Amino acid sequence: MSLLEIRDLSIEFPSGENTVKAVSDVSFDVREGEVFGIIGESGSGKSVIGLALLRLLPANATVSGTAFFQGQDLFSLKPSELRKIRGKRISLMPQNPAGALNPVLKNGLQMEEVFEGNGKEKKEGMKKALKLMKQLFLKDPERLCGLYPHQLSGGMRQRLIACMSLSFEPELLIADEPTKGLDPEAKTGAIELFTKIKKEYGKTMLLITHDLDLALEVCDRIAVMYAGEIVELDKASKVLSTPLHPYTKGLVRAQPRNGLVPMSGQSPSRISLPDGCFFHERCRYSGIECSRKHPEMKNHKGGGVRCHFQSLQ
Repeated sequence: MSLLEIRDLSIEFPSGENTVKAVSDVSFDVREGEVFGIIGESGSGKSVIGLALLRLLPANATVSGTAFFQGQDLFSLKPSELRKIRGKRISLMPQNPAGALNPVLKNGLQMEEVFEGNGKEKKEGMKKALKLMKQLFLKDPERLCGLYPHQLSGGMRQRLIACMSLSFEPELLIADEPTKGLDPEAKTGAIELFTKIKKEYGKTMLLITHDLDLALEVCDRIAVMYAGEIVELDKASKVLSTPLHPYTKGLVRAQPRNGLVPMSGQSPSRISLPDGCFFHERCRYSGIECSRKHPEMKNHKGGGVRCHFQSLQ
């Protein structure tokens, strides 16, 4: 059963006299109890999707398509209806924990404000939060509540944000680039953290990341995005061990454990997208058809791939 159903999602931003096509006709489902990952290079449109679902994009963004959460189209809800969902039934873990926390307020006070803002009793809320902090590997949470955000490491700030996000037992957790800016040790801790959230809390998650190790360890299925569209979608183990799309193959080869082989070229301008396949100018398999005709998503052995490459037909 799908908890979230996204259909034909497109997001555009004005840029002078032009339009930036951030996301183009994206469709996918997130099943109940599943961790669904979105991976891709920086600027591929991953994070924009997460912010669009909670209607946190700038006012000048143009959003089309539908996003049904338990039968309710998030894009059609009145602001008062959306407030009943955002932060309660759907929680967001932002990609910059340091920026999400107020540097002049102690951590405990910020935890209390979360409960106060949602109309909950602070004392009971903090009891629950302290228990959750211990479960998510934060030692001596009472002492941490008396500190300021800058006195915590990057990994500890991330866990604090996770506690805030999980405090109201949301049905869907959106985690945006949770390992961005973390050192290798903290990244290992992040994998441990999200594995625990998945296995012990059974949370449905939309995990937006460029970290393929995290995606492989935690995600059930993965959508690969390039230039604002999904180019491959399948089980995480299949996508990252036997990728089909040339772009996905390039992402995997670029990992340190696979030789750190960089992809040639750059992503196309989102103001003026090329004819044909958006990846064809960087693709070693590119042919005449690739430069003329934009490929559709094709079913392939239980997954999907957007490619003209002959071996996939």
